[in-house]
Amino acid sequence: MSEALRVLIADDNRVVRMGLEQIIDSSDGLELVGSACDGQEAIDLGERLRPDVCLLDVRMPRRDGVSAARELSQITTVVMLTHSEESEIIEGALEAGAKGYVVYHELDVEGLSHALRSVVRGSMLMSSTAADVILSNHTRRKQTGSDHIPEHSGGSAPFGLSRREHEVMELAADGLTNRQIAQRLFLSEKTVKNHINHIFSKLDVANRAEAVSVWFKKLR
Repeated sequence: MSEALRVLIADDNRVVRMGLEQIIDSSDGLELVGSACDGQEAIDLGERLRPDVCLLDVRMPRRDGVSAARELSQITTVVMLTHSEESEIIEGALEAGAKGYVVYHELDVEGLSHALRSVVRGSMLMSSTAADVILSNHTRRKQTGSDHIPEHSGGSAPFGLSRREHEVMELAADGLTNRQIAQRLFLSEKTVKNHINHIFSKLDVANRAEAVSVWFKKLR
């Protein structure tokens, strides 16, 4: 069995902290190494303990979670775990270096250990609310012309995508299904699925939500 992930948590609500501590203690593959009640304490503990993952709330005294994420993301993998669902906060956290954003009521307790291990390996962890925000904001910016996608020479797009993969990813980021993309580009669904799989590989992601998040962050 692989070594347990060392986890630091930060939340100003004592009851929430106790609940998280119990979840981590009861999860195979996770080890709780620290518990902070505000953003500054999280930074201090992070610098001293060097955890593999830090689970950060957003609204905390002294230093809020987004501010703390800017420093903690330099030394550990940061995942926001919070009640906050505001678009600006979600985007701000990802821009600050967080590799995931999970709203509490969407937390998959049973799959937490596997999910955090995937994030440490480079994946993004986005609960459905956060993924929907990223997707809708990307679509809105594109419709208003504020999402600028640069021209690339040599027929390639960001992340080494081919022109066709770029087209498929753009439509996927707009929320189209494989069937809708196939109809739009006059391709078979199987061909679109193959393109999507290649895109996931090049973006180093495991699903659509992660792909849209990575794509959005790259092209901002």
